[in-house]
Amino acid sequence: MFTIQTHAGRMGRWVHTPETWQEAADLMAEHSVDAALSGGSTYLMWRAAKGEPMPDHLISLHRIRDHDEVLDGSVGALATLRRVERGPVTGAHRALTMAASVTAGPSVRTLATLGGNLASGFPNADVVPALLALDATVHLHGGRQVPATEVIEKGLGTNDLITRVTHDLAGQAGWSGATLKLSRRGMDLSVGTVSVVLRTEGAEVTDARIAVSALFDRPVRLTTIEHSIVGADTSEETIRELLELVPVAGKRFLDDQEATSGYRRRIAGPLVRKAILLAARLGPDGTPATGDARM
Repeated sequence: MFTIQTHAGRMGRWVHTPETWQEAADLMAEHSVDAALSGGSTYLMWRAAKGEPMPDHLISLHRIRDHDEVLDGSVGALATLRRVERGPVTGAHRALTMAASVTAGPSVRTLATLGGNLASGFPNADVVPALLALDATVHLHGGRQVPATEVIEKGLGTNDLITRVTHDLAGQAGWSGATLKLSRRGMDLSVGTVSVVLRTEGAEVTDARIAVSALFDRPVRLTTIEHSIVGADTSEETIRELLELVPVAGKRFLDDQEATSGYRRRIAGPLVRKAILLAARLGPDGTPATGDARM
C-alpha cells in the first residue's frame, strides 16, 4: 500500500492506494468522514467541478486485483463501464450492457466503475436501473450481501465496500433485457433512463421488471406497471393502452438543470413504452443495433 501527500487543493491532501479490500476498509475506518473511495474518480471530479469540498483522504482502489471481470450474472465492482458495455449482449444481462454503453462519453467510461456508479447515490446514474431491473445482489467486503434496492433506498454504511454485483438470470431461457436513455445531447446527464427485463412465452409477457433513473430523486422500480403488463401481449397498441391506464407516477418528478419536472412527466410514458417494446423486439437472443439504447 502506498500513501502520497499532495498539495492542498480540491481533490484532497492524501492519496492512499491499498492493494486489498481489507487495507481499504482499514483506511476508511481510520479516516472515516474525512475519506472518500475512488474507482475512477469521475464522480469526485464532477463534484469538484461544481465547487463541492473534497475530503482530505482519497482512497484509490485501482491497485486491488481480480475484481474487474464482466460475466453474465457477475460483474466485479472495479470493472470499468467500458468493460461492462462490452459484456453479454443477449438475455436479461443485456439491460446492463446497454446501460453502460450510454453512460457519459467513452473517456469517462474508460475510468468510471460499476461500483462507483452504484455507490454514488446519483439520481441520474445510468447503470443503476439495470441493476434494479435485474434484481441484483450487491456483495460487500466481509461477506455480507444486500439487494441493490437496499443500497439505493438506504445508501451504504460508512465502511461498506462494494466488491461485486450479481444476478440470478444468467443463462435462463426466455428473458430479454434492454435499456433506453433520453438526454439532450449524447454525453449529457440523463433526462430519463429506463431498464426493462422481460420474460415472454410467445407474444405474452410472463414476468416483468422495470426500473428508471433521472425521472425522480432516486432510481426506482415501477412495480405497478410491472404487474399491469404481465399477461399482456407485446404489441405496441396493447402496451400503449396499458400505460395510459397505469401511467408512470407515484413520486415527484425531478426538476434540475437537464429538464423540468413538467417535461419529465410528459416524456415518462413514451420512454417507458419504447423501452418495453425494445426489450420485447430484441427477445432473448437479439443483438441491439447502434443507437437502440438512445431515444
